[in-house]
Amino acid sequence: MRKYRLSEEQRAFSYQDDGTKKSVLLRQIIAMSDFNDVIAGTAGGWIDRETVLAQEGNCWIYDQNAIAFGGTVISGNTRITGTSVLWGEVYATDNVWIDNSEISQGAHISDSVTIRDALVCGQCRIFGHALIDQHSMIVAAQGLTSDHQLLLQIYDRARVSASRIVHQAQIYGDAVVRYAFIEHRAEVFDFASVEGNEENNVWLCDCAKVYGHAQVKAGIEEDAIPTIHYSSQVAEYAIVEGNCVLKHHVLIGGNAVVRGGPILLDEHVVIQGESRITGAVIIENHVELTDHAVVEAFDGDTVHVRGPKVINGEERITRTPLAGLL
Repeated sequence: MRKYRLSEEQRAFSYQDDGTKKSVLLRQIIAMSDFNDVIAGTAGGWIDRETVLAQEGNCWIYDQNAIAFGGTVISGNTRITGTSVLWGEVYATDNVWIDNSEISQGAHISDSVTIRDALVCGQCRIFGHALIDQHSMIVAAQGLTSDHQLLLQIYDRARVSASRIVHQAQIYGDAVVRYAFIEHRAEVFDFASVEGNEENNVWLCDCAKVYGHAQVKAGIEEDAIPTIHYSSQVAEYAIVEGNCVLKHHVLIGGNAVVRGGPILLDEHVVIQGESRITGAVIIENHVELTDHAVVEAFDGDTVHVRGPKVINGEERITRTPLAGLL
């Protein structure tokens, strides 16, 4: 049984596809029977052909200013609300809710995902109970790393707000990402949180990972932007906050606290246990900080620690060691 028909009226819609201006003719969907919360005779959104919106299930395009075209398939119980635009081989199924968003160019969205006030572009997979909102931009792109087949994915119960997730990044588990820029093959997962603010974003790139119950937080001061590069990781219950840069092969775990600024950690640095780093600090070249060790720089000073070196126990460093200058 058909649940809707297409209107006789047509309207043209112009759009940009890879810099080329294109146009498509659309026709409005009109319900032919009552189903779910839709009443027979109700006019909905606009599509270019009947294959876009399944006649089965409760899927529907509610807003008369919403459109879907260009090989898009909407099925299951998917709800499209607000002035949403879906085009270019988009697949939305199951119990997905898309509100006031643009989804395009091969995005695959399923399960119970909610996308509100966001842009999703490119071949990616968003599934589970993931939430994307607050003008987030998800821009998938393959071929920029050695793993050409990896797709950008956001899934499980991950929440992404006011952020840019690009290339082949992976956000999953119960991760929370707010005001962040996450690119390349960077990952945020488990119960980790990556939270910037309206003044400063958090930046994760390359193959950086934040996981466990770790927290990476931006400050509100100028340059209070945590930046995690290459294969660096923040794990367990560690906290990284403010103007901190983690470069090559840095691991921060345990209950360690790293609070900048500015802090630079580079070349095989391990921070774990209950250790703490604060102020203007540079640590590089095979240094391990563990137990209750502290490296702290006071106002106007910079502490520079070079390895190989192990700092442990109750050791406290508040000025550059002489050996560190060699």
